[in-house]
This record gives sequence, structure tokens and C-alpha cells, in this order.
Amino acid sequence: MRKNVLIRLLVGVSLLFMVGLMLSGCGLTGETREERAARQVREAQYVREALEAGEFTIDISQMIPMRMSPRQVSPYSVRLSERKLYSHLPYMGRAWEVPYGGGHALNFDAEIQDYAVYSDKDGAYTVRILVKTDEDTHVYTFRIFDNGSTSLVVQSRNREPISFSGQVDFPEEQQ
Repeated sequence: MRKNVLIRLLVGVSLLFMVGLMLSGCGLTGETREERAARQVREAQYVREALEAGEFTIDISQMIPMRMSPRQVSPYSVRLSERKLYSHLPYMGRAWEVPYGGGHALNFDAEIQDYAVYSDKDGAYTVRILVKTDEDTHVYTFRIFDNGSTSLVVQSRNREPISFSGQVDFPEEQQ
């Protein structure tokens, strides 16, 4: 009986300590509601302007192959600049017609054949990019939210589709 009371007391104290740590961690950013709202407005404006200009960088943090479990990856990115797509992405999946040794897969620089931006009802943007390389034809479909959170699906003619998730790389003054 005495052991049960002691165990309950220790569990209660440790639970109270953990809740206190979590609550104190919420204030570590030092960002007020007004500052957070202003930052969110700046981020949304940057995303909109970057998509209109066709120049942005996405830092990829997760790869989601079709037939395998998701994997954390870094440092990988996709960059659009001056009507070119700079793709530096890993690939895992089936391939049908590729050069001996696997080719360059999703690591290339290529001229953009088609670029389209659509604004969705929920405030997100869908960006569709078509590129042709010497090896394959790829369609990159981005879904980008105002806060910079991004999902990417890459469909190729000779490879299985693969998905990625990541974040828009904001300039230092935006953060």
C-alpha cells in the first residue's frame, strides 16, 4: 500500500514537471501574436510573388516512394530560376527505360517547357512544370501553402511516380 502511494506521488510530480517544461517551451520563441501574424503575412506575400515570378527554392525533407516507406532526406532541393528547373532529388522506385547504370534520374538542370500556377480554393497554390531531359520527360506538380509548406509529386515517362515534402526556402529577412 505504501509503495503504491509513493509510486503515484512520483508519477504525479514527474507529470507536473513535464507539463511545466512543455508550457515554458511554448514561450521560447519570444514571438508575440502580432509578430507571428506579421511574419505569416510576409511569408504568404513572398510565396505569391515567388510563384508569379517563377523563381523559388524548395528544401526537401522527406521522400515518399510508391512501394516503400517514407524516408527523411537532406540536403536535397528543387530550384526554379530564369525559366530553368534545377532538380537535385533522390529517386527510389521502378524504372522501365533508363540508361545503363541508372542515368541521372532526378538530378539535372533543364529548360522549362511549360509552367502553370493555379490558385486553389483553400488558399494553396498548385504549380505544374513540364521539363524534358535527354533521358526522360518529367512533370513536377507542387502544392505550396502560404506558410511555405510544400508537397511535390514527380511523374516521369520511364519511372514510377514519387512524392516529396518540404519547405519554401525563405530569404533571411523573411524569417
